[in-house]
Amino acid sequence: IYTDVYSDAVLNTNVVTLAKKIKGTQDVVGVDIYVGNRVSQHESNRLPEGSNYFLCDSKGNLLESSIEDISEDEVQEQIYRIFTQIEEGKYEDYDSSLIEIDGRESGVYYYQLDSGWYSVVTIPYDELLKGVISSWRIFLGVVGLSLAMLIVFVITDYRANRKVKISNDIIGVLGNLYYSIYLINLENGKYQMLKGEDDVCKHLPGKADYGVLVEALRTVIAEEDSQQFFETFSIENMRKLIKNRGGDFGGDFKRLFGGQYRWVHVQMLYDESFQDNSIVLCFKDIDREKEQDLLRMELLKNSLESVDRMAKSKSVFFSQMSHDMRTPLNGIIGLSNLIQRNPDDKEKRTESLKKITMLSNQLLSLIDDILNMSKMEQREIQLKNESFDIKKNLEDLISIFRIQAESEGKTFMTEINIEDSYIISDWGKIQQILNNLLSNAFKFTKREGKIELSVSETKDYNSKYRKYCFKVKDNGTGMSQEFLKKIFIPFERETQFGAASVSGTGLGMSIVYELVHKLNGTINIESEIGKGSSIDVMISCLVSEETGKVNVEAKEEKENNLSDIRILLAEDNEINMEITTEILKECGMSVVQVWNGKEAVEVFENCPDGYFDFILMDMQMPVMDGCEAAERIRQSRKKDGQHIPIIAVTANAFVEDIALTRRAGMNAHVSKPIDFEVLKDIMSKFI
Repeated sequence: IYTDVYSDAVLNTNVVTLAKKIKGTQDVVGVDIYVGNRVSQHESNRLPEGSNYFLCDSKGNLLESSIEDISEDEVQEQIYRIFTQIEEGKYEDYDSSLIEIDGRESGVYYYQLDSGWYSVVTIPYDELLKGVISSWRIFLGVVGLSLAMLIVFVITDYRANRKVKISNDIIGVLGNLYYSIYLINLENGKYQMLKGEDDVCKHLPGKADYGVLVEALRTVIAEEDSQQFFETFSIENMRKLIKNRGGDFGGDFKRLFGGQYRWVHVQMLYDESFQDNSIVLCFKDIDREKEQDLLRMELLKNSLESVDRMAKSKSVFFSQMSHDMRTPLNGIIGLSNLIQRNPDDKEKRTESLKKITMLSNQLLSLIDDILNMSKMEQREIQLKNESFDIKKNLEDLISIFRIQAESEGKTFMTEINIEDSYIISDWGKIQQILNNLLSNAFKFTKREGKIELSVSETKDYNSKYRKYCFKVKDNGTGMSQEFLKKIFIPFERETQFGAASVSGTGLGMSIVYELVHKLNGTINIESEIGKGSSIDVMISCLVSEETGKVNVEAKEEKENNLSDIRILLAEDNEINMEITTEILKECGMSVVQVWNGKEAVEVFENCPDGYFDFILMDMQMPVMDGCEAAERIRQSRKKDGQHIPIIAVTANAFVEDIALTRRAGMNAHVSKPIDFEVLKDIMSKFI
């Protein structure tokens, strides 16, 4: 790739960029070349005397020239003038010329490079004709005398043949465009064949009644087009057409060619100069163009239908989301009001707080589904392979759902048959898959129903990998076979037999599908309305050589590393500030609070180098936002301004928000509500 000239943002200098993809990769090598507008003296000496050389990009911007004694602006103006003439095709002939800046007439010669750039040379005519001018004068004299004699003979012949030639040219052009041409006399109803097509010619005389032509055409025109064609192009109707609509009318129909129907365009032409009220019927094969038009129409129709379906799908999605998000919000607001009205009822307050926590997690799950889907659409999901104890993690996960089963009056049965407990994989993604599957099983199973989770291990003794099968089974409402075909499509939800009343985004199974395939696994679903569902997920994991002791020690070491850490916390929300400060202090850290980006910059710059170990920065704050504050800190003259870890702690959790924080110089991104285990893990890595 060769770019055109553009201005370098750093040096404010004209530059072009050359780039090439590295074979076998998605990487690209790019080279910036700063434009020097003068050709070296050595290169200039290679041109004929008085000649000029120019190199410009595909838009006429000057890259190099051999002119030294005038300003670059004048040279640029000259090359723009030449470039415009080139685009207009005025320098295609060998004797093309222009008037140079110094007033001399020069020949112009150019070549367009593969990159789209133009190389142009102008050579004065004096230099071109040096040494041959005298010979040319003698030669031109002889040629001039000969031409004068020849012209006398040619003019007469030219005038005589001019009209005939024009007529022949027109007929030749029409003959190339149309496979059949007929002259129809509307006065006497007869036709004359000017050009015919083989299938019809052998059945038709050159001249005859128009009815003979009509009968011949009936044998080849498609039946569905036949009636309309002969009604339109009857003698009576063609008289009406030229009277009411002028001399240009036509249409498309299907016609038989050698056993195959093709699209044909018929054109009726009329002009007042025609004698005897005659018209011309021309037939043209347009099968290829027509098929392309029909294909474009079909694609347009399908595109419109797709857009319409998408619009309806999004409309339904936002309607569902509005309902699903309002439901837990209404519950949280109602329970909060209930606590305020009964401040002394400890039992009711405790029960209400539990329900508020459950509703908050439900609302957070809805939002996480949307964020996860956004990341997957942007291909931003990254695997984090670490060693962990899958049996212990499963037990922790099961304990949460066991509490839910007890509170909802459902039976939750589990069976874990694992020999190799320590494996290397992404537990976060596996947990997310199981959370979605178990949450769905609980959602769609009524009270006194049964949910089962079984985990088994399949060994291959010739490999360090083990296959882990996760089966989630329930006897709930089940799914229709029709819905199973589209279960992994975003926003799709089963709406039969009570499923529509259950909250959700319709994104859960789409997320599960993407995560399973990201882990190189497989998923299989069996379900029947009224009988429940069974879902099998198979994932291959590498056996780890680490032990639980190492992991425990690593966790204790991480906790110890975070004590005596000094944090600069920028947050404009009082509740978030209070919660974050308290939890950080519980971990042994000290916190300095600021309420906007400007305060964060001022406090950082007024403290000694190395005073703060971390900066936790919200994105949206008054006076100065978090990204601008991070940029100011990175540009600070303080020694630690370039390397102090800045972590974005914000509710802005989309891919584009993360990209903004990275461009601003932040080192990591933690979404709100804050998962403090994740935050501590990030901080310990920087330490």
